[in-house]
Amino acid sequence: MAVKAEWKKTGIYLEHDLGDGKIRRRTFNGVNADATAEKIATFADIIGKLTGENVLGIKVTRTEEVSSISE
Repeated sequence: MAVKAEWKKTGIYLEHDLGDGKIRRRTFNGVNADATAEKIATFADIIGKLTGENVLGIKVTRTEEVSSISE
């Protein structure tokens, strides 16, 4: 039995340092399926510069639908 995975969506979660031990989490949805790690890191850097907040971490979630294919 063969298995097929179909991309559904990708999301990015950024964690920003607000100082005094406080962290802000930002979520971005609708990310292109072909976004590379380099492009995502550049995006996080731009968001950090726009907000003036230091980016502590980047998390990427990818949702796929997996189905079996009968041969």
